[in-house]
Amino acid sequence: MNPRAPERFAAHALQRWSTAVLMRQGVPEGAASLTARILLRTSLRGIDTHGVARLPAYVDKLAAGEVNARATPRLEQRHGLLHVDGDGGLGQVVATFAMDEAMRAARTSALVGCGIQSTGHLAALGGFVLSAAERGFFAILCQRTPPVMAMPGANGPVIGNNPMAFAMPVVGRPPLVFDMAHSVVARGHVTQALREGKDSIPEDWAVGPDGRPTTDPALALQGAMRPIAGHKGLGLAMLVECLAGSLNGVVPGKQAASGDARGSAAGVSAFALVINPALAVGQDAFDGSVSAWMQTYLEASGPGARSPGQRQAECEHRRRQEGIPLPAGLLAELRALGTRLGLPFDLAAV
Repeated sequence: MNPRAPERFAAHALQRWSTAVLMRQGVPEGAASLTARILLRTSLRGIDTHGVARLPAYVDKLAAGEVNARATPRLEQRHGLLHVDGDGGLGQVVATFAMDEAMRAARTSALVGCGIQSTGHLAALGGFVLSAAERGFFAILCQRTPPVMAMPGANGPVIGNNPMAFAMPVVGRPPLVFDMAHSVVARGHVTQALREGKDSIPEDWAVGPDGRPTTDPALALQGAMRPIAGHKGLGLAMLVECLAGSLNGVVPGKQAASGDARGSAAGVSAFALVINPALAVGQDAFDGSVSAWMQTYLEASGPGARSPGQRQAECEHRRRQEGIPLPAGLLAELRALGTRLGLPFDLAAV
C-alpha cells in the first residue's frame, strides 16, 4: 500500500503559527516573525530538514535557556574586520543582523568580512546568502558546528560537518545559490529518517559509536556522519573551522552534537564574506563574465541542466501556490508542540 501523501499547508498560515510559538517562549514579535519567515522560506524552497522542522528543537533550546530569547546582537569593527556578538540569540536573528551590517559596509567597500560569535543554530545557510544576492552582492557564509563527522574507524566525531554556502546574482535568471554541509548528507536527513519511522539509511551516510558504517539512524546519531569525498571533505571542514572557529577565537570543547534526534546546536560561530561586484570589478564586467560561463555550463550540460538554486526557486514558486507538505511524523510533532504550549495546530490543510 502506498504511504499517505503529506498534508499541505499555506506558508503564511504556518508562519503566523510559528511566530506565535516563538513569542510564547519570550521572543519579541519582530525577532519571532523574522525567524519564522526564514524557516518558512527554507521549507518553501524544498529544504525540509532545515525549515519549519527545526521549530520544536528551537523551542526546547529556548525553554532550556540555551538560546537567549531577547538577545541584542552587537557590532564592532577592528582592523577592517566586522565582529558580531550574537548574545546567544536565535541564529536567524543574529545572522540576518550580521549580513545586513556586512552589506551596509559593502556599499562603500568592495570586500567585507564578518566574524559571528555566540549565535544559535543558523539552519540552512543558503537563505542568508540568497538574500544578499537578491540585493546585488556576492556572499559566502560558513558555520562551525560541534563535532559530528569522522572517517570510518574513528572512535567518535572529530570535526563538525561545517556547512558553507555562497550565492550571487545572475542577470536574467534566479540567483545562483550553492549550500552544502561537508558530510555525505546533512545530519538533519538522519534526524528526518528517525522522525518518519524509517529503520534504515544508506550505508555511506554515517558510522555508529563503534566506528563502523551503519544503516541504523539511531546508531548514526550516536556515532558520526561521514565526510564527502573522504579526506577531501575533512579538509574543507577544516577550512571552515579556521574561518568560523579560529578567526573567532573559538577554543573547541570535547563535546559532540547531541544524539537527540532533533539536534540544532546552540552557541555556534560563523564567518561571512560579502563582495560588491560593482566596486570589485565593475557591474557590467561581472555580469558579463557570469553570464558567459553560466551559458557555457548550461549548454554543455544538456537540455535538463539547471544552475545551482534554480530547482529551489522553482520549488518555492510551486509551494507558494500548492502549500508546504508536512510529513505525518513532523505534523504529529508540531501538533504535540502546539498542545503543550496552548497554541493548537489547527491550521486548515490546502
